Amino acid sequence: MINSQTKKKLLKLFNKLEEFEVHSESMRQILCQQDEFEPYSVFKKISNAGHIGSSEIYQLLQQNGLIVQLEQVNPIVKWYSQKCDNRLTYADFLQIVLPANNLELRKLVSQKPTFAKDISYEIEYGVCRIFYKEIQIADEIQAYKQDLVQSPDFDYRIAFQTIDQFNSGFIQLDLLEHFVDRDCSALMRRLDQNRDSQIDLEDFRIALEPQYGNVYSQKSSASAVTSVKQIETQNQFPNRRAKQSVAKHIDRNKKIVQQKKVQCYDMDYLAEALKIISELEYENEFRKEELGYLQYDFLELFSFFDQDKTGKLAPGDVKAALEELEIYPTQSQLYLWMKRYDIDRDGKWNVREFLGAFKPINYQKINIRQLDKEILNAVKNVIKTEIENEVAIECIRKKLSQRPNFNLKSLFAVITSNQIIVEQELRTFLENHGVYLDEKNRELLMRRFDRNEQQYITYSDFLNEMQPKQPKH
Repeated sequence: MINSQTKKKLLKLFNKLEEFEVHSESMRQILCQQDEFEPYSVFKKISNAGHIGSSEIYQLLQQNGLIVQLEQVNPIVKWYSQKCDNRLTYADFLQIVLPANNLELRKLVSQKPTFAKDISYEIEYGVCRIFYKEIQIADEIQAYKQDLVQSPDFDYRIAFQTIDQFNSGFIQLDLLEHFVDRDCSALMRRLDQNRDSQIDLEDFRIALEPQYGNVYSQKSSASAVTSVKQIETQNQFPNRRAKQSVAKHIDRNKKIVQQKKVQCYDMDYLAEALKIISELEYENEFRKEELGYLQYDFLELFSFFDQDKTGKLAPGDVKAALEELEIYPTQSQLYLWMKRYDIDRDGKWNVREFLGAFKPINYQKINIRQLDKEILNAVKNVIKTEIENEVAIECIRKKLSQRPNFNLKSLFAVITSNQIIVEQELRTFLENHGVYLDEKNRELLMRRFDRNEQQYITYSDFLNEMQPKQPKH
């Protein structure tokens, strides 16, 4: 048996693995809900001679502005390669991109006929984000693995037998839940490498074994492999990968668009930017809905942030609460996130503004439960997703503002002949420029601009949303 301290470390590692798996699963479901996503066509585009290796993934991420090192890709390929030959087959690829807890959606997507047309950027970038998230998981989990295996009494076999109480040679879901003392379906997916609904000793060892010799942690940057976080913070803007990805997205049809008039190019550019913003808003709302299902007390969560009980949250209050949740945004990232929901623009959040960051649109209160670990994990997922997406949207704004002769007032006048933009006018503008959004995405896009819930967008609203938030350096 492992001692109590080692058990705590193992449980802490399990908690992080579960948290990451929940995030990955939501990204898989978002990708597979896209009508255009057909996995075999994507696999064919990425693969080389019927397989995907580390170099193919690395090259794909680089092309989409997601900056990693080749060494960071290797553990992902090694983990998902069922043949243990450091290459991914089509079946391995499906394990990465298809949802695990929505069997109906998984079956529907896996049986789609192969498309002959090119892969859209939205789909390609969606797949890239899943690969990138896997790399982030492998990178961020290293400190927890290293801390565990360096415990004096830690041994893989002994730890395995601690959970496998019946010495059957396998850990099934009921044994894992008995050890962790809660539902472990997400954790089981992350540990069960070959998806046979049980974990043997080799699965267990591979899942817990550190993948890098030195480990990046929050307090130490002396790692053999530069982490994703380190790469991002080395750039002038806190999320360079988002900036490059947005640029690639908007410039995809550059040769065709160059033949058009400059003003038409600007309108196409704006339409594509609005499409990206709507997709990011959809992902934010997806996270909020996941949190809302847990039926927690929003005011209790506000009190968790409002430690001095003033009824207002200053940046220092929010930063302190985030650090307690083990989230460490840069100053610029925190600024962008708070700016997003700061309706009265006083630099602080009141209760209403705070709820905007966490409460889904169609929330129905049934039974209220107190804050617990499951709820706080869901809160963390909301925060991380929103911060990442706010950085990406700021990159869009900066890219737009750097265009020669780009004029938001002129573009506002193109969308509407009146002093306000209503939803139908926004829809017409987007569809005239090849962007088709469903009803929910249009609603989310309107809500982002219409902060005061007036059912229309004024020029002030438009300018406030589309101008860069951060000062030029």
